[in-house]
Amino acid sequence: MKFFLALLSLIFAVVLADEHDHAAHSDYVVKTNADLLRYRDECVSKLSIPADLVEKYKQWNFPDDEKTPCYLKCILEKFGLYDEEKGFDVHKIHHQLDGDKVDHSDATHGAIENCAKEAAAAGDDACVRAYRGFSCFLKDNIQLVQAGVDKGSK
Repeated sequence: MKFFLALLSLIFAVVLADEHDHAAHSDYVVKTNADLLRYRDECVSKLSIPADLVEKYKQWNFPDDEKTPCYLKCILEKFGLYDEEKGFDVHKIHHQLDGDKVDHSDATHGAIENCAKEAAAAGDDACVRAYRGFSCFLKDNIQLVQAGVDKGSK
C-alpha cells in the first residue's frame, strides 16, 4: 500500500511538473522568416561566416564543417529553441513547427524528443550538440522546418 501511495504521488508530481513546464512554453511566439533573416545576419556577422557558406545555408544545406555547428547554435539560441546548458526546448520547437494548436502527444513531438536526446549524447561541445539535433530532425522533416518559419510570416 505504501508503495502504491508513493507511486501515485510520483505520478501526480510528474503530471504537475509537465503541466507547469508546458505552461511556460505556451507563451512562445512563433518566429517568422523575417526573424530568420535578421538572426542569420547577426550570426553571420558575429561568427565571421564566409559568403559561400551563407549561400549554402539559404538553400537549407548545413555542411559538417568548422563554422556551421556554431552558426546553427547561434540561430537556434536566437529563436529561443536551444540553450547551451539546457539543450533543446522540445515544446518550443514543436510550437515553432505547428503553431499554437500543437499536440505534444503526436509523432512530430516524439521525433523532436528523439533528436534532442541524440544531441544531448553528442558530447560536451554545445555547437556540436546543436548541429546534431538540428541535423537529425532536418534529415526527415525539412519541409516541416521550412514551413514552420514560413507559417509565422503569414
